[in-house]
Amino acid sequence: MENKTFSFGKVKGMGMVEVMNMETIHANFSGLQYLWGQYKRSTDKRVKEEIAECFKTYAGEYIIRFGKYKGLTLKQIDEINRSYLENYLTHNGDEEIRIVVKTYLKYHPEKIKGKYNVYQQRTYAYYNELKQKINDSSQSSMEHVVRTLGYIIINGKFEHCPWGCDMHSKKYQHALLKKGMDGSYFIYCFKCGQSKNFIKFVCEKRGCHFTEALEWISGILGIMVSSVPHKSVAEIKKEFVGVEEEIVLEKRILPEISLQGFGFNKGVYPPEFYERGFTVKDAEEMEIYFAGRDCTNEFRNRICFLVRDLDEKIVGVVGRNKYSEEEHYDYWARRLGLQGLSREEQIKEIEKQNCKYKKYYNFQGFRSGCVLYNANRLVNSSKEEVFIVEGPFDVMKMVLKHGYKNTVGMFGHSLSKGQLYQLYQLYENVREKIKIYLLVDNDEAGLKGFENNVKNLQELGFKNIYKCQVKNVTF
Repeated sequence: MENKTFSFGKVKGMGMVEVMNMETIHANFSGLQYLWGQYKRSTDKRVKEEIAECFKTYAGEYIIRFGKYKGLTLKQIDEINRSYLENYLTHNGDEEIRIVVKTYLKYHPEKIKGKYNVYQQRTYAYYNELKQKINDSSQSSMEHVVRTLGYIIINGKFEHCPWGCDMHSKKYQHALLKKGMDGSYFIYCFKCGQSKNFIKFVCEKRGCHFTEALEWISGILGIMVSSVPHKSVAEIKKEFVGVEEEIVLEKRILPEISLQGFGFNKGVYPPEFYERGFTVKDAEEMEIYFAGRDCTNEFRNRICFLVRDLDEKIVGVVGRNKYSEEEHYDYWARRLGLQGLSREEQIKEIEKQNCKYKKYYNFQGFRSGCVLYNANRLVNSSKEEVFIVEGPFDVMKMVLKHGYKNTVGMFGHSLSKGQLYQLYQLYENVREKIKIYLLVDNDEAGLKGFENNVKNLQELGFKNIYKCQVKNVTF
């Protein structure tokens, strides 16, 4: 295919593919960033048309410069793993990457393979069924959800516009909750003209994704899906509003975070860390630090576990309180002079001072359900087994004391959809032979979580799943 050239500005006479793939074209901007910036800002119709033509014609020739397929074009990646384009790159943190990938997917429909595994099929069907049940709910139920969001609404009328345009106007005049002709609820303000699908309105106000909004609304209304109807993915896709709401395997791109403000001092750890049998060398190997007196954020006095994604970016920090719950309340009881009260009364008074005990604290914005702790170390592993445990300290024990390097942590009892996606990414081509060992606590929560985890892993295509009860297991 002939490589067309641009006829404007800095890129005049340069080939479209060449410009699109330039690592640096101006200051710190790549060629793709330059083109997307020009497209958004330029008022010249010719400039916009040429950039649009470039994306439509040559998007498949764009070279990805990060991740597991670094150095390959979108077209080459499509041949290897289309789901990487649909479920990962379309949610990339850089707008220009999302645009060029979505353009490729839109204008190269012949590449669509149309094959979906059982897990993907059921996931589409599950969320589609939730959406239908929400749309079938009564007006009063929807108003209950609106009130839970913090708004005042009576008989479908908001006290004031939820977008704030009429705060000084008479109450109950402008904003309404109604059901549209398509069978879904929407919110509309006559004064400012804002209109939003109800589920998307929840997304906006809660700052969450479409599926999270579905789950949240369902939880408020007590909606459950006991049996997922059989329905094709292609059919369900047509019913969802917008590409961002389509679910195959849930994958979110977490932003890289800065460690500024943690005040880590190398080699400094609290007594509890050593009491667990770990050393400074162990901590350095696992990237574990202590936020002590030099810490200027909420992690002070916490043992901090750095969490990396599969591309080795630090995307989260999980802080474990150095104090036990008993030590925490003993300290505050002394400080507040509550020694004469019962423990129950002490706790009530202490929590009134916003000093409630938090065993674990997550970095603001970090979604632990999107990543498995220590999964980054499994990317290039050739071992045909993986051990899944609950917490970070469990991972440390398995890796450092028992020598099982292929161990990951769930941050709880159950594998989330984002964590299932990571396992799918890591073992997509060896799912039938990889051995998964689930280490569970021998209690009700642990055993129930095990059952759900097995079901979800089986639906993803994993065949060899084993249970190891923590109290009885020996390695």
